[in-house]
Amino acid sequence: VDDTTVYAGDIGANINFAGFGLTGYYYGGSGIGTTGQMLSGYGKTTAGKANQRDSDGGYVQATFKVPGIGTKLGASWGENNSTDTGVEWTKEGWTVGAYHPITKSVNLVAEYSDVRATNQANLENKTRVFDLGAILFF
Repeated sequence: VDDTTVYAGDIGANINFAGFGLTGYYYGGSGIGTTGQMLSGYGKTTAGKANQRDSDGGYVQATFKVPGIGTKLGASWGENNSTDTGVEWTKEGWTVGAYHPITKSVNLVAEYSDVRATNQANLENKTRVFDLGAILFF
């Protein structure tokens, strides 16, 4: 590989006040991989040189804790832009959910998510998911 420079960076912030929460996060990278760090950071070779995979994205999330019952309601939106073996993808999704504490360590969860992945040829994959479950904090 002629270019062995890999970089990644991210920045985020979270603020909570009177039961309301707001989170914002952004990341960017080149040659770092899009599924896992240092995993497939370079794609197939073109003219004897491997192509660096670039990616960037982020999300925003807003939550509200219902007074008296402790249930937290939330909504989030996020986007990822990446290049995978010469194909540019934009992945965008949003989620709404309710999170109810049963104990200090267990929350019940109900979420609905809508995710879309679109490439530069306007080919699209769509996923819509409704989840019911629990989160264990330890």
